[in-house]
Amino acid sequence: MKLLTVMITHNRLAYTKQTLENYLSTVTVPQFLVVVDNASTDDTKEWLEMQSNKGKINYLLLNDKNYYPGAAANFGWAKGLEFYPEATHLMRLDNDMAFADGWSEVAKKYFDKIPKLGQLGLDYGPMNDPEADRFDEYENGMTYNPYPGNIGGTMIMRKEIWAQGIKYDTTPWSHTKEIPTAQEDVKLSADIFAAKWKFGHSTVKLAWTIDNWEDYPEYYIKTMTDRGYGKVFKRRLDKLRKLADGKRISTNS
Repeated sequence: MKLLTVMITHNRLAYTKQTLENYLSTVTVPQFLVVVDNASTDDTKEWLEMQSNKGKINYLLLNDKNYYPGAAANFGWAKGLEFYPEATHLMRLDNDMAFADGWSEVAKKYFDKIPKLGQLGLDYGPMNDPEADRFDEYENGMTYNPYPGNIGGTMIMRKEIWAQGIKYDTTPWSHTKEIPTAQEDVKLSADIFAAKWKFGHSTVKLAWTIDNWEDYPEYYIKTMTDRGYGKVFKRRLDKLRKLADGKRISTNS
């Protein structure tokens, strides 16, 4: 496995720092790292430029606006393949992740053992759902799980899928009356499946999110409302709005 990883950032600098250092200290397969920043408004861009100058980032792309994760991943993979055409797998890395030691070798084993596995989800979060167990699939001694029907967030897919023209949908997030529409993750997995590839999450805990909505209330308020989750997460968003108001008052005092 030769990994072309695109890390997507938008604010949440503390998470970005932790994710980048954790990724670099645990990945053991050959890799090339592209970071795509979606127009951060905090100190993220300046910090990323320092890391690029130190050689920790192989290519840094600073977008002029927030294109959201799917489009950013497409941009990063397209640019990364210009410099690292020998990549065999493409990875999307969100900037709120932690990794277990040895994760990349286990991921490699999944793809080696399951020839038609096209997309592997690394975030263990869905596997914590008690409904997940009954969807386990087994092949050549490996267990993977397609629950809840698509792979969201941090994942790895074979480069053959990209070569087939399958990539993230770049339609801007939209919704009607705060009813969420299908996001880019859903369509990507559906396209992969339609092309006769398998997909699923690792049932070995390789990676997990470190996000806490209360760390960055403004970020999560905007993200959830942009995606149409205002009703789904109403109580949590109401709590975050109060928290955000309190922080603004404290800052202005």
